[in-house]
Amino acid sequence: MKYLLLGDDYKKLFIEDDKQFISFRYDANKEQWVPGGTELFDNRVGFDASEPEGSPYRFGSLSCMKDIVEITKEDAEIFIGKSIDEKKVLQLFDC
Repeated sequence: MKYLLLGDDYKKLFIEDDKQFISFRYDANKEQWVPGGTELFDNRVGFDASEPEGSPYRFGSLSCMKDIVEITKEDAEIFIGKSIDEKKVLQLFDC
């Protein structure tokens, strides 16, 4: 499991399995982990949803590729301002 910060100016905290298949995002308003959807993948490939299907510009758009930085659990806890129970987090991946 990896802790990732996604974003340039405004950052979001994600956790992701080692295969980059499943991710969860920390929702600060709800103070809980929610499904991450395809946001990390979309950023990795520069997916631009505003481009029509079949457009050569739909993937690889640099403007759709934000920084993704791997951080430690301790840094993630500082980022959200509270401790992370890894046992609960790992249970999310079992669902």
